[in-house]
Amino acid sequence: MSNNNLWKTKLAAWLHDPAEKALILLRDKTGHEWGTVKRLRDELGIDYGDMLKQADWYASAADRPQFPLEKDGKRYAAWTQVDFADKPVLKHPLTGTAFNLGKLDNIQPEHLKKVSEDHFRSLIIKGEGGTPDWKKTLLNYWRFGSDSPAPELNHLWQNLPADTRIPDHSIWAHLDIVSAFAGAMTADKDNTPSLLSVSFGPVQGFIAEARSTSDLWAGSHLLARIAWEGMKVVCEEFGADAVLFPNLRGVPLVDVWLYDQLKTDKDAKVRFEAMDWFKQKTDTNPLFAAALPNRFVALVPADQAKDIAERIERKVRMFVKELGDASLRRILKEIGLDETDDSPYCFTQLKAQLAGFPEVYWAAVPWSLAIKGKQADTTQLHPILSSFYEDSKKVGFLDSDAWKVLQKDIELDGAKFYTPNPGVLYPALYDLLDRVAAAAKSARPFEQLKQKGFRSSLNGEREWLTLDRDHLGWNAERRKKEGTLWTKLAAKRKSWVKGGEHLDALNAIKRVWPSLFAGEVEAIIGAKINRYVVSTHTLALAVTLDKLAEVIGNEPKILHKLAELSRKEDLLSQEAVALPLALNRKVSVNGNFEAIAKRLPSALDADEDGRLAAKLKNILGTAPEAYYGMILLDGDKMGAWVSGDEKTQIPYQDCWHPQIINSGDFKKLVDKNTSLKNYLQEKHQTSPARHRAISEALNQFSIKVARFVVEDCFKGKLIYSGGDDVLAFVCVDDLLPAMTMLRYLYSGKPVPAWIATKLDDRTSKRFDSKNGYLLLDGKLLLTMGEKAEASCGAVVAHHQAPLGYVLRQLRAAESKAKNAGGRNAFSLHVFKRAGGEISVTDKWERSDATDKNAPELLAKLMAMLARNDVSRRAAYHSLTWLKQLPPQPDPDMLKINLAHQFGKQGSKNDRDLAYELAAYVSDHCKENPAGVLENMLMVAEFLARETRHAQQEGVPA
Repeated sequence: MSNNNLWKTKLAAWLHDPAEKALILLRDKTGHEWGTVKRLRDELGIDYGDMLKQADWYASAADRPQFPLEKDGKRYAAWTQVDFADKPVLKHPLTGTAFNLGKLDNIQPEHLKKVSEDHFRSLIIKGEGGTPDWKKTLLNYWRFGSDSPAPELNHLWQNLPADTRIPDHSIWAHLDIVSAFAGAMTADKDNTPSLLSVSFGPVQGFIAEARSTSDLWAGSHLLARIAWEGMKVVCEEFGADAVLFPNLRGVPLVDVWLYDQLKTDKDAKVRFEAMDWFKQKTDTNPLFAAALPNRFVALVPADQAKDIAERIERKVRMFVKELGDASLRRILKEIGLDETDDSPYCFTQLKAQLAGFPEVYWAAVPWSLAIKGKQADTTQLHPILSSFYEDSKKVGFLDSDAWKVLQKDIELDGAKFYTPNPGVLYPALYDLLDRVAAAAKSARPFEQLKQKGFRSSLNGEREWLTLDRDHLGWNAERRKKEGTLWTKLAAKRKSWVKGGEHLDALNAIKRVWPSLFAGEVEAIIGAKINRYVVSTHTLALAVTLDKLAEVIGNEPKILHKLAELSRKEDLLSQEAVALPLALNRKVSVNGNFEAIAKRLPSALDADEDGRLAAKLKNILGTAPEAYYGMILLDGDKMGAWVSGDEKTQIPYQDCWHPQIINSGDFKKLVDKNTSLKNYLQEKHQTSPARHRAISEALNQFSIKVARFVVEDCFKGKLIYSGGDDVLAFVCVDDLLPAMTMLRYLYSGKPVPAWIATKLDDRTSKRFDSKNGYLLLDGKLLLTMGEKAEASCGAVVAHHQAPLGYVLRQLRAAESKAKNAGGRNAFSLHVFKRAGGEISVTDKWERSDATDKNAPELLAKLMAMLARNDVSRRAAYHSLTWLKQLPPQPDPDMLKINLAHQFGKQGSKNDRDLAYELAAYVSDHCKENPAGVLENMLMVAEFLARETRHAQQEGVPA
């Protein structure tokens, strides 16, 4: 089949149902298949043929049942008819929670059809001679079709369901999947699609080799870019809808590719150039977010799967090779050498060290394993899948109760309600794909790289790049004396390499990547990008600067003293640094203070004798903050969510519209039909739409939500957000609320009141979260839902602590949250400069809704200890007698003693907090409540001490 016909077929598939279907069913006499989409297909010169029916058949069977017609075969049974405009209810695809949109019947069908038709007609792109360009039109439909075509539709349009009776997945998800099936079937000689899984590595090791915040960002961002280079092979050949997950719609890197594809159309060009990634001129530009995971799954033609995977491998390795070459030539140019000269030994090293990078693993599973004739059949699939199970009698989905129900027809009053076809075996095929992919990783070939000279400063594994091979034998003293490629670069470009550092090929790429990528973005948007790297020292100082910004207007004496200090120390000659975005908004209100605030970190970095720090302490009444926080948040049991298990799946009936479930006629059918009853109670299996929903939720979280929380709501810098993972720096006073808010918005839960009070009016008005959905900046976003959980490791460290050490402790904290905390937990560790560690590991929330939760109790305890009328002795004296108690003291004694101490050092009102704390540890930490309470006091006291305005007299620091 010609490539042109492929795009024609996919476009026809994407137009098999109208977007407005949910709102016109039962309200429009024309019928949804003969209205707007019929006229659009006619205008585009495309037909809806048998291949498209088969694609729709597969996609629909995987996601939802058929519904029975009346005995005349012309009308659907009355109990199946839902007027969505009258009863617009969405069901969360991962939890089954109902989300009522309110009445929509004020939107008239004729108006809606006209708006929709005009919208899609405006997205048609024509080529030479005025004929439709099917490929560009499909790409345009895929990207912009879900954008609201009228103000009154707002966020409703992007969430319209594919089926009003089972409103658990959007029309856009259904159109995408049908188009993906149609493309894969059409391009295969036997009309057979295949699931293809591709992953790239290594991940943790590559990111972990870091000595600065810039290194961390570069490692994670570069891996995301490598993943996109692989996905792009599929997108260019079969369209972005062919990638099942991650869902690529709205991903900035994908938008750049689409912009290049579609910018010849002036309307498409205008749409792209109105986006944030085109307009923003700093590294808050969404293109700087590492928002793609290192694995993807696509629907491709079965006879091309191997070739596509091999092309992906060649493409990503060529990308890295070219990137390495460009990076090395930039380095040589920077130190004044001829970058066109290939003779230096570093080019030989570069080739050897980049060989085989990245690691690429792939697996493919054809649908032919699930087909006999045109029917679903497991004759081939079962024995192959069973070879991956220890117990061949329990082969996942194929030996589940669900398959016992789903493999048979279900009839209601003589009409077909459910008939299995090969699409329904998606869960088993995906299970096989997952297991084959895991086997491919475990069997990867390994070739040892021989390295004889001194190794890279960051990993000790690969030789550092050198102009002359003999230099690899030089010791540190000789390198410094005679000069190397890296000593010369350190003298020229400190942002690329620090004195004494010598880097290998991969780390050299990471150091140059920020500059190269900024250049790419500048070439796209036609403007210079100002990239800001927030240092750990600046993050620490941001707490002090934030408090100064709050009082500077009411206390002009402080600003006067700071201005005087600035003149004496010549602060304005220092380099201005980047501040966290939320803080930058505050300090920019006062231009005089802003100039000082942005230069204090640089000045203090250069303050070797501590003179400036002492003067600043005298002005502030306390030493500047020296600690910062890091957050590593990770979704729990993501493998189970993607593959589906008993705990993550929901019954089929929970996906149905409440009108049907509550219908008297339907209840009678259930009572007399055992097959239907079993079907409704069985768990909803993995499906393409479920995978799309997971991907969409993770996309929204990584692209929009994580940055909103870390950088808009709090004083932080997002380093990485890919799917369910978040790595971020945050000021120490914002650490606890930031990590907790991330956790709640991950699941679309209401944010606790104690966090809401810490947000300013600007940010608090921008969002609302409940029932598994998040309304952010006027757009309704799907989240992972209230059943989804996430664990978090958090550390507080001194800004001079080695970043590599802090990262190791951060990962250990996350591991402790998942293991010792039992998942859905956090583990917060404080590492003191003088030595010693204190920590709290606990659940985010307890099952009893009346209970106070650990984060809230910590926050209340911190607030109490930070008050000027409370002595820190409340914590110290409590710790003294707590250490003398047995591990399981009498709960009443614990309450009375703690309340006495709080009341003595604070106020009578603080006794209530003492009761809450004592009750919490007694009820939920039965093994060692005294020890847990001691840890909570120590952590809260440290964090409160670091965030108060001034030290209290007579209290040890």
